Amino acid sequence: MDEQTNKVLIAIQDFLERLTKADNLTSDQLTEAFMAGTAIAYQRRRLGYSETKLAEIRQAEADLVASLPVQGAHRPRKHDDVWSKGVGATLSGALENESHCDDPVIRQKVRDFAVAYHEPMDPAVSGGTQVTYTSGRGDARQSDVPEIQIEITAEGLEQWLHATGNEPASTRVTNVKRLMGGYSKATYIVKLADDAGERTVVIRKDGYGLPTGPSIVGEFPVLQDMERLDVPAPRPLWIEPGETPFATAFMGVTFANGTPANHCIPQDQTTRAKWAVSIAEAVARLHRETSQPDADVREELLGELAKSEANMFNRERAPHPGLIIAIDWLRKHVDALKGRPAVRVHADLGFHNFMMRDDGLVAMLDWEFSHIGDPVEDLSSMLGFMNQIDSWDLFYKTYQDACGFTMDTKAEAYLTVWRETRNMITCLGSLNSLLLPPVKDVPLTVAGTIYPAKYEVGVLDAITQAEKLDV
Repeated sequence: MDEQTNKVLIAIQDFLERLTKADNLTSDQLTEAFMAGTAIAYQRRRLGYSETKLAEIRQAEADLVASLPVQGAHRPRKHDDVWSKGVGATLSGALENESHCDDPVIRQKVRDFAVAYHEPMDPAVSGGTQVTYTSGRGDARQSDVPEIQIEITAEGLEQWLHATGNEPASTRVTNVKRLMGGYSKATYIVKLADDAGERTVVIRKDGYGLPTGPSIVGEFPVLQDMERLDVPAPRPLWIEPGETPFATAFMGVTFANGTPANHCIPQDQTTRAKWAVSIAEAVARLHRETSQPDADVREELLGELAKSEANMFNRERAPHPGLIIAIDWLRKHVDALKGRPAVRVHADLGFHNFMMRDDGLVAMLDWEFSHIGDPVEDLSSMLGFMNQIDSWDLFYKTYQDACGFTMDTKAEAYLTVWRETRNMITCLGSLNSLLLPPVKDVPLTVAGTIYPAKYEVGVLDAITQAEKLDV
């Protein structure tokens, strides 16, 4: 990186830092400014990566590959021309040709290698995911791509609502506001007006470039089931499954009138207890009403894993040897779930996806990861959040009394590896989305470039923890 480029990036980074200290930003704007500053800092370090250090890393990779009993070519990726030149490609080929997932020495060497490579760009990478929380060619030139309308507009939405008969001709779309965020989906708050007055609906839309793969078409019937079962979730209104008029599928759902839980975490124990009971009853209802006693949860997870592996080959632009180990390990140790119950899980439970009002849960949001799985997948997600408000024991007792399902330490450890793996592959998709010319979302710059390395370390650590329990 030349001196001029570096100075420009330093100036932008300094401006963003000053911006975060302004008093007139909304919480969304403040979050986005912090993310932008993080992305700029990462790119400065990446562009200034030492050639000497890179040579050391390449040699360390060659030495590690030479120590393995089998070497071989890697399985091709969609972006193979870029991927095969990346640091770790040779190591990935060796790992794909022989299973090393149960060798703790090799796993540790792969972890050390990943940390050594990524640390100059991300000094906090050795902490893994613990510090994460404190279609088409995505690299095509702008001139090669026709103008695409990917954002929902009031005029375009109004025309669609009238043409499809989802709203009468008298209905007007008076306001469309996109919310900050959107690693996988774009969310819009929409105001509709008619003779009866004004009302609010929410639109969920597949992200352009599909970081998680399309899910709106599959998510809509899940929400229909939640309405039928009286599980607290947004109620589905209408859906557009095609790519017109806004490039990807979208659906309308009811507006959950409340406050995001992560914006109003209570300090007093009385309110915390009300939260724990309300959320536990909702999760218990979801699991109890969707129980599938004849299903084998292992087969369900292996199906999800196969889809994730296919996504890995379709999305990876840089090698991640730890991800290869993780997928292999998950297949070999799936019997950790033998005999476990199968239910519909939300699969991304947490305060970031809860709307609260009057000390109770209004709705569980964002169902794109939902699938048939082990209830522990949801329970383990909730453990950290309930501990945050010192209410896990009350939450778990309320849940168990309502549905009878229990935690299992081995299943929890196994599913932690699964969750880290799935989230890492999702982040790989964020980079593909970011490189599509029309996409300019700041969150994708962080999810697509900084997070994958953290998840690679995190998933290797999760395997080590699972093996301490003989999973």
